[in-house]
Amino acid sequence: MILELLVALLALLVTYMIYSHYTSPKGLPPALKPLPLIGNLIDVARWVSQKNLQIHLTKASKEYGKIFTLEVPGQRMVVINSASIARKALLDKKDDFSGRPYYFTMDYLTRGSKDIGASDFNPTWVIQRKLLHSAMRMYNPILEDQVCREFEELSKRLTASQGKPIDPSNDILLTTMNVICAMVYGEHYQIDDPEFLMIVDYNQKMFPLLGVLNILNLFPFMIHFPIKDSKQIKYVRDTRDRLLNEKFRQHKETYQDGVIRDLTDALIKTLQEAEKENSKIHDIITEDHVVMTMADAFSVGFETTATTILWFLVYMANYPNVQAKVQAEIDQIVGRDALPQWNDRNRLHYTEATISETLRLSSVAALSVPHKAMKDSTLEGYNIPKGTTLLFNNWAMHYDEDEWQNARVFDPTRFLDEDGKFVHVAGEKSFLPFGAGRRVCVGEALAKQELFVIISRLLYQFNIELCPGSPPLEMVGELGLVHSPKPYKICFKKRS
Repeated sequence: MILELLVALLALLVTYMIYSHYTSPKGLPPALKPLPLIGNLIDVARWVSQKNLQIHLTKASKEYGKIFTLEVPGQRMVVINSASIARKALLDKKDDFSGRPYYFTMDYLTRGSKDIGASDFNPTWVIQRKLLHSAMRMYNPILEDQVCREFEELSKRLTASQGKPIDPSNDILLTTMNVICAMVYGEHYQIDDPEFLMIVDYNQKMFPLLGVLNILNLFPFMIHFPIKDSKQIKYVRDTRDRLLNEKFRQHKETYQDGVIRDLTDALIKTLQEAEKENSKIHDIITEDHVVMTMADAFSVGFETTATTILWFLVYMANYPNVQAKVQAEIDQIVGRDALPQWNDRNRLHYTEATISETLRLSSVAALSVPHKAMKDSTLEGYNIPKGTTLLFNNWAMHYDEDEWQNARVFDPTRFLDEDGKFVHVAGEKSFLPFGAGRRVCVGEALAKQELFVIISRLLYQFNIELCPGSPPLEMVGELGLVHSPKPYKICFKKRS
């Protein structure tokens, strides 16, 4: 009986291998050796569990090239490890590679992909993104005031530490979350506010659910079973939707034409203006789309910005010479009688370079949100069939020794010219912290403003130091949804 079963399994395996050989697309990028049926699932799952998938993919690129193929059940994935190839895909061939692959958890959490991040490229997505851009332009003039108010609260908390070692993660998280809450629906929270704690809780529970290898993405039917991830995703969606539905309802009831209190007001106004031009706009963009756009701002904005600031603190503690140069520039250009403002950025060249180097070295978005081929296409002479998933390895690009000499060293002068002026290199070198093309981060301008104001003011007010007797902080963190530093403690000492 056992022998017969083994023979049957062997026959099934041989049949599968023959079928795969004759039906698999030809001319694909080089592939990591796959196992029958499961492809590279075991390797990828191991790398994900080690929280360093981006490093293993970068190592694989040394053997297989700047573009190679991975196979996981139900998905062929092409990994791109070169900025030049990424630009070809995202800019030169944007019509080919602007799609989003379907993942059950993303679809479930976004009311059928009615947000901007998870939605596939289609006419509704184009209209929705334009509406969000218009809303952000309306909101932008009041962003700095809100960031400055939140920084004052952060400064008070850091001053209260009296220069003793602290873990700054909760304080930074509170600051960036309050900026997001103020931006989206005009709320400000204290750190012990139950609603704030609920927002942090459901966001932190949501991120592990979004992984490509989450069990619900591999086996969507498991949503009907009482497993942990099934319970978690229902809690996250229900909790978030109750909150955002109520905030949106309140805004509709209290909205006054011409008065923009926050991004939700701006979305309402933008939608009204669009309706005047196209009376059928509500047939395309529903309230679900608006609420999911609010959710997008939460899920992306607070995690990436907070993590970038936490990495900046690591670098300042490890590189006191860089910190001193930033402080000297701020003192000389802005002076000690006024806090740095957003409009100072064009004069603070070394400060801007330090922020850009933070974005490069930290590579918070170490791996892009996956893209999808919308049609049969090619890259670097390889065939990319319609429906193929594309993953852009930003880590490999930002650590490319051909572009960045001594890539693992924190060196802001990479972003300065011979005259010490800040230079934008996004279109020239391996530097894509916000992506590119149609899917470029929609909140890039707001994120840059928030980062500049908070970072420049931190160094204006504090010296950031390692704990007494502590070795340098680790420069490679852990990759979840974003690349985060490992927990650490540092000292904030008030400058005179």
